[in-house]
Amino acid sequence: MTEDTVNISIAIKVENKTHEFQKSVPISAIEEGVQTMAVAVGQEVMRGVISELDVRMAEQVPDSWVNAGTEERWLVCSLGAVRYKRRVYLDEQRKRQKPMDDVLGLQRYARMSVRVQEMGASLACSGSYRLAADQLSYLTKTAISHSAIQRMAWSVGNRIADGEEAERQRIFAEGEQHEAGKITAPVLYGESDGVWVHLQRERRRSTEVRVAILSTGRKAVGKDRFRLENKHCITAVGLTAEKWQEQIVREAHLFFDLEQTQLLISGGDGNQWVRHSFDRLQVDQEFVLDRFHLQRAARRAFQDHQVARDFVTRFRQEDFERVQKDLQEQIHLSTGKRRKKLEDFYRYVHHNRDVLLDLPYRGLSQPAFLGAIEGNVDKLVVHRMKGRGCSWRLRGVRAMLALCRNADSLRCHAYRYIPLQAPGKYVRRPYRLEVKYSDNLQASMPIFQGPHKNRPWVKYLHKVIHAR
Repeated sequence: MTEDTVNISIAIKVENKTHEFQKSVPISAIEEGVQTMAVAVGQEVMRGVISELDVRMAEQVPDSWVNAGTEERWLVCSLGAVRYKRRVYLDEQRKRQKPMDDVLGLQRYARMSVRVQEMGASLACSGSYRLAADQLSYLTKTAISHSAIQRMAWSVGNRIADGEEAERQRIFAEGEQHEAGKITAPVLYGESDGVWVHLQRERRRSTEVRVAILSTGRKAVGKDRFRLENKHCITAVGLTAEKWQEQIVREAHLFFDLEQTQLLISGGDGNQWVRHSFDRLQVDQEFVLDRFHLQRAARRAFQDHQVARDFVTRFRQEDFERVQKDLQEQIHLSTGKRRKKLEDFYRYVHHNRDVLLDLPYRGLSQPAFLGAIEGNVDKLVVHRMKGRGCSWRLRGVRAMLALCRNADSLRCHAYRYIPLQAPGKYVRRPYRLEVKYSDNLQASMPIFQGPHKNRPWVKYLHKVIHAR
């Protein structure tokens, strides 16, 4: 008959300090007991490492700083909640400095480590904030609220978006050069589309999210199933058409070697900004109207789906002028709502008449590996940001788009944050600018000539304005 418990002893040495753990694990709960002890050992190691680093930082602080003592702080890391002490200093301006918090990457009043913030942000991409809070609480064995998950998502997502915006500014405004991508693509495929999401507590009730994908082709992964090769996704919100094109150029240059690219085959629904999304890549481009939107417009116009398919086939293979006459004849023979639908279809194909033909009928031998944008829009935006009564703040939309694009890297803690300014470059900010009186705008104020001009406060205001 064996005993009811198993005695476990673990000795840990951090620098010159040794910590010993002893625990009796009941046989009826071996796995739970071992896991609890492993977590406690990890927390003690974390606390010992922080204490040792704090001692080393004390030897490197400037001599002008004054030691103001130590303070305790809670830190929620991937091992759970850890309570530790660190030194606090007063600098030359009598401001409190905490070097250990800077080493750990903790902001003021923050309680979550950078690793936990990335865990929470990546979990928020696949479900609601409440679901992510339950999952992260289970992983860290610490209670975490859904509002804390929201703050993590906003912080990490907007930090990624800020870095991308700063890099775009450095490239297009300051002319900074970046190393070209490594993927060679003689023929590059690109698609773009937009989707509207609901807003709350904003001046507008909705906003359009722009999505683009670039790839080098596709490969078969099963029967009638394909996957894009070297796919790169780009999303943005609140950008003008010019900035959207700059964002695509930046992402494309970082991912692909565009010097080897001879042709870009692009596609979309025919919207004006969609057709011009890839114009600044400076590559020969062939735009093809998205076949999903063309077929959908035809089905809405014609009651007979076979007639709709025949017209779509003819538009893809014949000159527009030849098919145009038959479509106009259909319009003349119809009345009422059917006539209006046919007229809408005619305006749609007439607006995109130069991009209807398939590539072989344009004299090009390259295949058109297009039609994947709708599925990518669903995976990047729709599944997470639409439905279930979702409505967003603009900062939340911006953050969630950045998180959804980089969810895999954040989940593996492998994302490289882009610096907000060029390394080693000092950004000069002028303060207390003085303007001469002659440079001020000369204008009269009615109050100085009105019935209250002799009141004391009006006279005092007159003296202040004229610097007397």
